[in-house]
Amino acid sequence: MISSVINTGLQGLQSSSREIVKSADEIVKAGTTERDNSNISDIAEPIVNMAIEQQVFDASAKIVKVGDEMLGTLMDIKA
Repeated sequence: MISSVINTGLQGLQSSSREIVKSADEIVKAGTTERDNSNISDIAEPIVNMAIEQQVFDASAKIVKVGDEMLGTLMDIKA
């Protein structure tokens, strides 16, 4: 059960990391000739997505931390 909690947190960390990189790439491209007739509103969405994914990342990190603490507590009880 605890390993499942930790795995869920790690999956959240990986997923949000990928999305943050994707959004950052979109922001960078908006300032180059690689864009498709972009305007300022085209970078608003990736910026908002980055903020959302940062919150997902932080929540996932807390899940991993709690799972780790639970595992430590169980190991202390077993010892």
